[in-house]
Amino acid sequence: ELPDPKLAHRALAIFGVMVASVLTGILPIEIASIGGALAIIAFGVLNVRQAARAIDRRIFLMVGAMLGVATALEVTGGAHAIANASVVMFAGYGVPVILSAFFFAIAVTTNVLTNNATAVLFTPIAISTATQLGVDPMIFVYAVIFAANCSFATPMGYQTNLLVMGPGHYEFRDFVRAGTPLVILLWLSYSFFAPWYYGL
Repeated sequence: ELPDPKLAHRALAIFGVMVASVLTGILPIEIASIGGALAIIAFGVLNVRQAARAIDRRIFLMVGAMLGVATALEVTGGAHAIANASVVMFAGYGVPVILSAFFFAIAVTTNVLTNNATAVLFTPIAISTATQLGVDPMIFVYAVIFAANCSFATPMGYQTNLLVMGPGHYEFRDFVRAGTPLVILLWLSYSFFAPWYYGL
């Protein structure tokens, strides 16, 4: 079925109004988004059945489940214990190895929790670890900043991953296959660059 230019113009107009209402502060983004979705149906761009088919129920189930897992890890202290254990395990191998292990632990965690939660979780650990090792805390804080944003190896690592999962017909393994090499590349890059730059 060929796209209807009239419907395309309506959709663009609705999208433009929605974005403008958010940028100008007239409406919060959640209200504007719901209003835009209702307007798409009200102005005949999509019917109710087409709009319902566009919703990927797997995303809602996955988001709900992962929020529960993330909350459980944070509340019970499980994530903190994992973080500490990963650092203590390499305590006798010198600062560069500890820094590399620290980055790797954060990169893995951020693909299970959100990047914000991971950053909040690991920043105090970064500062205390650097203080114990007698090095500049910013070296470990930078590791948190970079590693917490390596959240592209799983669909639940970042909100946008989930948003594109349905429309793009991606599966979990697609994110793992495309994202894991990038995580490894960034991990190795920081593991070699930071010790050289800071003279560790």
